[in-house]
Amino acid sequence: MSLAPPSLPQDKAASVPPIAVPTHGPGGVFAVACSTTIQGPALSCLEKVLDLPNYGEWNTFVPSASITSTSTSPGFPLQDKDLRDLAGKDGYVTPGAKVRFDAVMVPGGSSRAVDLEVTFLESFGGEEGGRVGRGYRVVWKAVGIPHFLLHSERVQEFIEEKVEGEDGMVVTRYACWETFGGLLAYVLPKAQIESGFQRWMDGLKDVVEGERK
Repeated sequence: MSLAPPSLPQDKAASVPPIAVPTHGPGGVFAVACSTTIQGPALSCLEKVLDLPNYGEWNTFVPSASITSTSTSPGFPLQDKDLRDLAGKDGYVTPGAKVRFDAVMVPGGSSRAVDLEVTFLESFGGEEGGRVGRGYRVVWKAVGIPHFLLHSERVQEFIEEKVEGEDGMVVTRYACWETFGGLLAYVLPKAQIESGFQRWMDGLKDVVEGERK
């Protein structure tokens, strides 16, 4: 089932009260959240987010990203065949992997490295013959900073829906939120994080819908 609350900001990124995340649970200082509808299949949207080597084609918030180490733990089995196929591609996000984002907080500015660990990559829901199809979720958390100083985890969900009256047409409900906690969360640049999430969401929507035209 979806973990997204129903009240996420629509078509914009904004700071909101803390939203529970899988690893850290409820609590925190604040969250940045956004949601939108993308004209395209959920798996196509998810693939863009997993495909780190090609972030530069659409993602002005994180134009460069790479895997720094992969998980050797057997504790991250992928039950969904589509997810196994994607995770098996070179440079794609896999559960347990360590990732480095070169985030550009201000458009045109310099980048700064952010180290992350992928905590979940999973599918959920879906009803045979129903309007709401399969959903996918990818989650990562920040690493390298003491928990009491700063911790965060970001959730992105992609839920496919059939469009009524349009034979075979589907859209994806995209939901995204990251909750920040710890002492340093009180002084984080919220406006810059909101701008980054907005650029990420807009870029994802534009690249997926552009490929369908």
